Amino acid sequence: MSKIRRHEGRPGYGGSPAAGEITEDAAVVRSMYGALEEDDEQALASCVDPRVEWIHPMVTRLPFDGARHGLPAVLRDAFRRAADGGGPRISAETFLEFGDGVLVVGRLLGCSGMEGEPAEEPFLHECFVRGGKVIRIREYPV
Repeated sequence: MSKIRRHEGRPGYGGSPAAGEITEDAAVVRSMYGALEEDDEQALASCVDPRVEWIHPMVTRLPFDGARHGLPAVLRDAFRRAADGGGPRISAETFLEFGDGVLVVGRLLGCSGMEGEPAEEPFLHECFVRGGKVIRIREYPV
C-alpha cells in the first residue's frame, strides 16, 4: 500500500510524495492500461478503485457535470467500452511520472472511422493513485 511521506513544516517539501511512491504509482497505472489493452477484467479490478472518478475537460459543452464515477461509467465514457466489452483498443505509449500523478499518452485504436475504415484518436490522461489503486483519471484535450 502506497503512503505519502509528508514533511510538515519543512520548507521546500510541500507534501510531495516520496520517490518510491511515484514509482509504485506508475506501476499501478501501467498495470491498469495493460489490463485495458488485454481486456483483462480481473487485473483491471485489482488496480482500479471501484469508485474511480473520470473528469472530462469539456465540462461546459457536455450535458453532465464533466465527471463520471464508478468503473462501469468510466469504462463506458472515458474508454468508450460497450456493456459487452466491445469498443476501441487502448494503446498507452508514454508514461510520465510527475508530482502527485502519472501522465499517460496513447491512442484509442478503431474509433469511428468513416465507412468502416480504421481510425485512431490520441489521448492524454492524468492518473492519480491512492492505496495501490487508480482513484482518478483526468482527460485533457489533445
